[in-house]
Amino acid sequence: MEPMTDRALQLDAEVDRFLSDNPHIYRQFRLLAVKLKARGIERYGAKSLWEVLRWQLAVETNANAKDYKLNNNYVSRVARRLMQDEPEEFSGFFELRRLRGGKPD
Repeated sequence: MEPMTDRALQLDAEVDRFLSDNPHIYRQFRLLAVKLKARGIERYGAKSLWEVLRWQLAVETNANAKDYKLNNNYVSRVARRLMQDEPEEFSGFFELRRLRGGKPD
């Protein structure tokens, strides 16, 4: 197993901090996945859900678009977290690739 790079560790910490500061983002990401599963969809793209969240923030909330951004570098880690947190529901829901400088899946 290849050791994680400094950047991978830094990104993990950034995602942890972001989700701690913005738990509603994780809840909304999960809710979108739950809705898809309820419609019988067994696999979906995490990036697509991230873009829906971005749109919702811009159109459906009072969030200031200049101050509030969803970093694309976080998408795969948020998807991994959901699949790890709820494996019985979301195992295999998102296709995963090896993280650059990160731990293998």
